[in-house]
Amino acid sequence: MVIVIYTKQIYIKNPSGLHTRFAAMIVNKASQIKSKYGVNLYVKKAPYTDWLAISMLALLSLKVIQNDDIIIASKNDNENDLKAVKELIDYIELHINHNSSNMEQIDAFIEESKIANEQILDGLPIGILVIDLYNNITSINEYALNIVEKNYEDVIGKSITDIIPNTELPNIIKNNMRQFGQLQYINNKITMVNRSPIFMNSKPIGAVAAFHDVSDLVGMKELNEKFSKILENSHDMICFLDEHGNINYINPAYKKHFPNHSENLIGKNILDSSPNGYRAKVFKDKKSLTNVFHKKEGLDVISNVDPIFIDGEFKGVISTTKPVNEIKQLLGKLRKSEEELNYYKEEFLKQLSHNSSFKDIIGSSSTLKDILYICEKASQSTSTVLIRGESGTGKELIAKAIHNNSSRKNKPFVRVNCAAIPENLLESELFGYEKGAFTGATKSKPGKFTIADGGTIFLDEIGDMPLSMQVKLLRVLQEREIESLGGLSPQKIDVRVIAATNRNLEEMMKKDEFREDLYYRLNVLSISLPPLRDRKEDISLLVEHFINKLNLKLNKGILGIEREALLPLQEYSWPGNIRELENIIERSMNLCDEAYITIKDLPSYMQKLKANNNRSFDLDEENILPFEEYEKQIITLAMKKYKSFNRAGKALGLTHRTISLKCKKYNIDINK
Repeated sequence: MVIVIYTKQIYIKNPSGLHTRFAAMIVNKASQIKSKYGVNLYVKKAPYTDWLAISMLALLSLKVIQNDDIIIASKNDNENDLKAVKELIDYIELHINHNSSNMEQIDAFIEESKIANEQILDGLPIGILVIDLYNNITSINEYALNIVEKNYEDVIGKSITDIIPNTELPNIIKNNMRQFGQLQYINNKITMVNRSPIFMNSKPIGAVAAFHDVSDLVGMKELNEKFSKILENSHDMICFLDEHGNINYINPAYKKHFPNHSENLIGKNILDSSPNGYRAKVFKDKKSLTNVFHKKEGLDVISNVDPIFIDGEFKGVISTTKPVNEIKQLLGKLRKSEEELNYYKEEFLKQLSHNSSFKDIIGSSSTLKDILYICEKASQSTSTVLIRGESGTGKELIAKAIHNNSSRKNKPFVRVNCAAIPENLLESELFGYEKGAFTGATKSKPGKFTIADGGTIFLDEIGDMPLSMQVKLLRVLQEREIESLGGLSPQKIDVRVIAATNRNLEEMMKKDEFREDLYYRLNVLSISLPPLRDRKEDISLLVEHFINKLNLKLNKGILGIEREALLPLQEYSWPGNIRELENIIERSMNLCDEAYITIKDLPSYMQKLKANNNRSFDLDEENILPFEEYEKQIITLAMKKYKSFNRAGKALGLTHRTISLKCKKYNIDINK
């Protein structure tokens, strides 16, 4: 800031004020006075602006109009200073305030040109800022004012370093150089700047900067906003140096932790503010420093300092710093989280194993026991398994039980419904794809086989897999490797395959709808699940299980089911199998208002079954018949319903040979 001692004020009377010609006249006279007395003269517009060394740029920046006061000053009050100030005041009074009329037309033209130039500058979609030889701002347009976020009166005449601390304009004058396409960070805005010195008669008289807020460009505003938010909300202390070593950004975390050090730091050169620090070292050596422990303002910190190169050209330095105590806290939280995660993982696996173990497969029929024996053996093997059965018989439950009782129980169990995925998506769903493999593949995605690596993949509804995919699945089973869409090389995998279907694969092979070679690859261990109608002796156990399970879900307290309501459940054919039974029990529990499910809680079509059942078998308490008579009636009813010794025997819990002998004994005709 300029400090003056001797001042003298003059009142501008000329209607044109101090336009370009008058400014030139004053500058020329001030130059003559300096040569004559050796005195530098200064000017300000009373009382608003700071002192400016007299120059064309300075006088025009004051925008002096008629009736304005200006003050002429010098730094001393000796005789020469007094004479110099007085001589310039007299000159202004004589040649400006009493301007001859024959110059009025020229003055009007000059004033029009000046106004036009000012309006052109203010209308430009770029910022224009001009400084004089003393680094004072002499001109600035509206766009530039918006970027520096100040008013014209707060800027004009001020030192450029007070307004933009990280400016390069003083160096432009000092080194007589030009700069084009430079990035500059101003008030959280990224600007693109061109800088150039201003010459008159080959002598520099100032410098000009033209800059544009690149965040105004399409797409850049959002990017700049996100970038700013990341820096502002980061807990790391971040500092940027430009390619000249000037500090052009520090984030709020830096200011918070280092309030003393960060004050007035923007614009300072690191070689001046901290010449022996790590940022200065990286600036000079152009080599990164990683995980450096040091103390700053009494705070133990760890820093990473890296040079920034763009297309091989050095563009500055970035430092990121963390307080050591915060790192210790984060490590403590991480350890605690890992312990909790391990605990919940163990509990989850225990629960998963419990929910899908063989002991939770409900039933006591001999058929089910035979199936569970095969499942136990399958769980100890890595061979492929083919589970067959109607919909709702529990194929997925069996697959999970095999997985959870195997050595792979701590690895993924991945289910794929081959019938639910469109044919054109099935390959990418199973084997994954690489970025750019097809339109819309903006990133890579692992397939189900990759996710299941080390564990089990359950291919449900395998009979609905298209023939084109059957070929690729066969190769996976043979080679134990997959190839993702767009992938360059195959990937080895270790996956146990369990497949399931409700279709007749043998019939499909005859019609060329299912590959024979794939069938034999899958059908190594075969498990056939019987429909519920063939294991009706398990219905009462299943009902009890579902009541206990659904009490928790429905927040009910149902104790069981009445015998009268259980009979139609055992009589029903269950086309939807166990899944249908569970739905019926849930419906009945929702309708039930008593402690036990009654016949009226069942669907109406099942209540009719109960009536038919009562008419089919009568028990007269007054006239008890011999046991053989009841046995005959029961076997007659079973044979009438099932039409075969085997199925009737399963329903009654007897062997087909026993049923055959009883039919002969009681003369029961199977064809009736």
